[in-house]
Amino acid sequence: MDSADIRKGLYNHLVANVPQVSGRVFWEYTASAETVKPFLEMAFMSDIPSVNTPLGMFIRLEVLVVGEEANIIALDPIADMIVSIMHKQDVMTPDLRVIVPEYRRDSKFDFWYEILRASAIRLEFWIPTDFWT
Repeated sequence: MDSADIRKGLYNHLVANVPQVSGRVFWEYTASAETVKPFLEMAFMSDIPSVNTPLGMFIRLEVLVVGEEANIIALDPIADMIVSIMHKQDVMTPDLRVIVPEYRRDSKFDFWYEILRASAIRLEFWIPTDFWT
C-alpha cells in the first residue's frame, strides 16, 4: 500500500461522507482565502513507529475543518461528523485495501488560520499500517 492510495481513499471517504462541505476537501495549502467555506484540509504529518513491531508504523493525518471568521461554533457538528465516520471505521483505498484511522482525542483544538482568514478546528488521526515506501 503506498501513500497515494491512502490519500485517495481518505479523500474519497471524506467527500462521500461529509455533505456539509459539498466536496470541498483539499490537501494542505491548496485552498485559498477565497475558497467557499466550510471546507476541509488534510495533511500527512509524520510517521510514528509502532512499539509492537519494528516493521509497523502509524501515519499521522491532520484534518482541518475550516469556516468563516467568526463562526467556530458552526464547525463543531462537522468536526463531530468527521470523527464519527473516521474513528475506527473502515476506509477503502482505490487498490481495495482497508485502512482504519484512529482519532487522537487529545488532538482537537480551535485556532485562527491566518493564511485563509478563517476559524478552524484541528483533528488528528493515526492510521495503523504495515511498513510501506
